[in-house]
Parts: sequence; structure tokens; C-alpha cells
Amino acid sequence: MKLTFFYLPLCPYCKQARKVMAELMAEHPEYKAVELDEVNEITNPGIVKNYDYYHVPCFFNGEQKLYEADPNDPEDVVKSKLDAMFRALVG
Repeated sequence: MKLTFFYLPLCPYCKQARKVMAELMAEHPEYKAVELDEVNEITNPGIVKNYDYYHVPCFFNGEQKLYEADPNDPEDVVKSKLDAMFRALVG
């Protein structure tokens, strides 16, 4: 399974998502089976234009958007949403 992970290097929500993903990978080693294709919005505008999203971080499985950040979500909600995304991917 492969996810495309769109991010901005200085984005606080992207940094939070990386922290949460590290916690989830430690708690659920099976999530490490999901390959992340990381796409920096700044250096890859040609790739970004092919996807429909507004906020980063954002995760796609192929053309299907699985998660898009909501700046109003506290960290526990982000963790819950990312956990559900990974859980669905690994079955």
C-alpha cells in the first residue's frame, strides 16, 4: 500500500502529523507496511496541480483523498483520524 503525502516543510500541521505518525508507527508496527511518497508542495508544483485539496498535510491513495488537515483539529483528533486511515489501509 502506498500513500502520497503532501506537505510544506515549515507547516506546523505537517510537523504535528509527522509526530503523530511516529507515535502511531511505534504503537502499531503494522502501519510501517504503508509506503509514504512524500511530496513537498514547493518543489513539486507539477505533481500538486493534479490533486484537489486545500490544506496540508494531505494524504491520497491514488486519486482518493483519505485525509486533509483541518487547522481547527486538536492533536488527539488528528491522531484519531490518522489512526483510522492507517487501520483501514492495513486491514
